Amino acid sequence: MPEKIFKYILLSLLLQSTILSYSQPKHIGIPQVKNYNTSKMHAGAQTWMIDIGSNGLAYFANNNGVLEFDGINWRNHPLPGGILVRCIKATQNNKLYAGGFNEIGYLLPNDKGQLNYHSLIEKLPENARDFGEVWRIYDLPVGIVFQSYEQLMIYNNGHFKIIDAPEMFHFSFLVKGELYINDQTKGLYRLANDQIVKVPGVSQVAGELIWSMLPKGDDILIATDDDGIFVFDGLKLKEWKKPAARLLKKNQVYTGLSIDDATYAFGTIQDGIVICDTAGNLLQHLNMDRGLQNNTVLSLKLDQYKNLWLGLDNGIDYIEINSPLTYFSEFNALSTGYAAILHNNMLYLGTNRGVFYHDWQELQKGGGSQTFKLVPGTQGQVWNFDVFDGTLFCGHNSGVFTIEGTRAELISDIQGGWTFIQPENKNDIVLCGTYTGISKFEKINGQWVENGKLGGFKESTRYLVQGKNNTFWISHGYKGIYRVNVDSNYDSIINFELYNSDDGFPVDKNLNVCNLFDKPVFTTGQGFYRFDSANNKFEPDLKLNKRFPRQDIRLVHPDDAGNVWYFTIDDAGVYRLQEDGSYVDVFLPFKELNRRFIKWFQFVYPINDNHVIFGLQDGFAYYTPQYPKDYQYEFNAYIRKATLTKTDSVLYMGQTQNKDFFVGIPYRFNQIKFELAANDFENPKKLVFSTKLEDFDEEWSPWRSNPVREFTNLAHGEYTFKVRAKNIFDNISNTGSIDFEIYAPWFLSWWGYALYAAIVGMFIFSMVRYVRYRTEKTKREEEEQQKRLFQEREKQLQNNALRAEKEVIRIRNEKLRAEMKQKDKELANNTMEMIQKGKLLTKIKKELNKLSTEFNDDIINNHINRLIRRVDKELDTEQQWEVFEKHFENVHEEFLKRLKAAYPDLTPREMKLCAYLRLNISSKEIAALMNISTRGVEISRYRLRKKLQLSHDTNLTDFIISF
Repeated sequence: MPEKIFKYILLSLLLQSTILSYSQPKHIGIPQVKNYNTSKMHAGAQTWMIDIGSNGLAYFANNNGVLEFDGINWRNHPLPGGILVRCIKATQNNKLYAGGFNEIGYLLPNDKGQLNYHSLIEKLPENARDFGEVWRIYDLPVGIVFQSYEQLMIYNNGHFKIIDAPEMFHFSFLVKGELYINDQTKGLYRLANDQIVKVPGVSQVAGELIWSMLPKGDDILIATDDDGIFVFDGLKLKEWKKPAARLLKKNQVYTGLSIDDATYAFGTIQDGIVICDTAGNLLQHLNMDRGLQNNTVLSLKLDQYKNLWLGLDNGIDYIEINSPLTYFSEFNALSTGYAAILHNNMLYLGTNRGVFYHDWQELQKGGGSQTFKLVPGTQGQVWNFDVFDGTLFCGHNSGVFTIEGTRAELISDIQGGWTFIQPENKNDIVLCGTYTGISKFEKINGQWVENGKLGGFKESTRYLVQGKNNTFWISHGYKGIYRVNVDSNYDSIINFELYNSDDGFPVDKNLNVCNLFDKPVFTTGQGFYRFDSANNKFEPDLKLNKRFPRQDIRLVHPDDAGNVWYFTIDDAGVYRLQEDGSYVDVFLPFKELNRRFIKWFQFVYPINDNHVIFGLQDGFAYYTPQYPKDYQYEFNAYIRKATLTKTDSVLYMGQTQNKDFFVGIPYRFNQIKFELAANDFENPKKLVFSTKLEDFDEEWSPWRSNPVREFTNLAHGEYTFKVRAKNIFDNISNTGSIDFEIYAPWFLSWWGYALYAAIVGMFIFSMVRYVRYRTEKTKREEEEQQKRLFQEREKQLQNNALRAEKEVIRIRNEKLRAEMKQKDKELANNTMEMIQKGKLLTKIKKELNKLSTEFNDDIINNHINRLIRRVDKELDTEQQWEVFEKHFENVHEEFLKRLKAAYPDLTPREMKLCAYLRLNISSKEIAALMNISTRGVEISRYRLRKKLQLSHDTNLTDFIISF
């Protein structure tokens, strides 16, 4: 029984040791390093201290203030006067203490979630306020302890207790719950309650600058400035003479921390960060040559994900030490990775620049140089490695090399050595798939030599797998799958046949053939296929698709342990063989490698169960399957900012002291933008977010990478906005939320309803008044209507009388017009008589004048002359005019007066002409009346037109008639 207990204890110890060794930071390859430069952070160069808040955010004491990082965004919270911040400490009560030159205080969220600084200087005694730089802050049972060179300041319950330095303090260290303070002259002290006591047994380092104190089992590791590193067992010091100690002494330790019980990390002044185990074995050494931005490490912090934050002399770096993946890249003198193989204790890596090598045992020791060297003569594109009969073959763009140690020999210059295969039972023959067919190598007298190409086939042979007998399957990326039959001597190809979508495959391009379970299998990106020889066609491989259900597999690679590694277009995984013969799909560890593989040239090389190498676009990934990483770790999603879109005013800045934080928003500002974040520091660029506004969204929104959600025209009411994040490992975060209310618009508020009640009351009152008014108005309207009817009747009678009177006047006017018309006729007749009379008398006068010339008798002539005088008397125009004028005025009353008044310059003769024209008498007749010639009448008309100022377009007669 005791023997069984002993075996059980021994087994447990061995298991614990194994797990512990694998949980340490890996020493092969370089861990992933994220660089945050000052321009990205909008911060100062130096970062003096780092802490993780109870809210999961990272905080940094920086030259420009207190930096805050939520996984996506950086914020800076400057201290008063813009002083340099030397130290910070986040506490569980959501306070963030900070210290600088003659300044101490804390940051606390205000009612909008914005961190505000509250100084504690006024609480210090006046004689204790000139303390210089504050270098450390601790949250201890005795209170918050601020340490400067001059004094310790212990803040508790609103009061300070001051402990002065014996001479001058340097730095202080919290080890196993005990606070140690180093005085630069007197030596090492320990804080006991509210006083300091001298630590015995450390006189050897008295007066030395101590830069780090870390637990080492029951002991304490002490790193000094010049004297090296010591182990203190509580009684005495003993120098720590280990490989890591020599490196640390050389490069000047500035800070240190315990990663776990078995691992340390030290930041140095001269050469970056050194990670070692408690036995002093070097695990990692990272500096500017291996990914850091700066070689001076001022601060270190292990975050909640067991990864390292580094505050540098210029910038901040994040090292992903808690991962089964590390990398070989440009920092190891490597480039794009295409092939790898371990041969004779030498790790060979094939890149686009040639074959590189490194001693495998040296790599496994860790900490040393991990720079790979080029195998001379192999410059150029490398495609593949394989070992046959103890000889390492290298497929190269230039042909085929054999490699022995660090020497390479070109044994074939046929370009493009894609792949190698050794036919069954033919240990002295190797076939090589090339750009232009298949070449043959034979081992003759212990040497591998090229023996030409297999005739009859010239297609690119990227993948080559042997089927039954001398049948081989070849995949061509663009054409499909070839089946070739080779003669028994492997000298030539007897025949070949091409298969594509016409032969059962779902596609023509990017078909691959692989050797799985010692037989050819065919990958299509739409499941596995098998060859049906009876029908000479391909069909889905139901058994294989059931065993490996992922349909988008493009390439598979079985390892010696029975596991099946696979690639899709963008990612990778492994089907791990279980004890019961089933397979489990393991893909989470490789999520970080998604889209980093070389498309269509992915490769994996499992060295053994503990070491696996992948090719990447920027080098190689080294994977340790036994590393115990928990991919379902807890992380938080945050609402980092809430903004009113219309006014661009901030409602909320992402920090709350009260869990019942609530925001009220006026209805007119019902458009809100939320900015989101999540504190997955490992892969922040690959986070996706889902949100839900309760009482608005029925479901959570689809996952999307944009960390912003906006709402417009929200109805009034209370809401809860929620956010969650999903990281690259499909792990969903804790939910972040904020409660807010859109206040009802004024027309739906209590005073709005009061207004409505007042309006209704006024309406009722108005209606009563209106009805009363309408009744009175109707009565008045009826009275007015009666009066109006009476007036209308009276008016009607008056109108009838007026119409009768108008009718009488009309009849009288018609009578007058008739009389005038008659007078016009009479005047016209008289005028015509006068004209006729004038014509007749004129004719008689002419005849008499003629007769007077014919007779010589004086008596007759006298008698004739007397008659002529009587005719002239009758032709007197003035007398005729007076008669005409009298009759004319009777007919055309006042015409001549109006004409004379309008045109006073008219002569009597012109007045006569106007009168004649009024009667529309022709010019010839007027000439007779006026006893002038027709020409004279025309001249008179012309002169009259001028005096009347008539235009050429106006008719004179029409004008006179209408005047």
